[in-house]
Amino acid sequence: MIEGEVENSILFRGVTVGKDAVVKNSIIMQGTEVSENTHLEYVVADKEAKFVKEKEVLGTYGNLVYVKKREVM
Repeated sequence: MIEGEVENSILFRGVTVGKDAVVKNSIIMQGTEVSENTHLEYVVADKEAKFVKEKEVLGTYGNLVYVKKREVM
């Protein structure tokens, strides 16, 4: 379910992007939850990761942010 904005990203099945969330230039693997008002850029998130409300996780083109399987941020 995608209620926010997704740009230049790959989302696997079962990913939830909350209201007003932004996901750019990222790879989000299955079962990951991106809560509302969250901003992700240049992130690679493994399976079932969770991003809590109003979280901002920003990497760069040459320095990606990696999130472990089932990690809560």
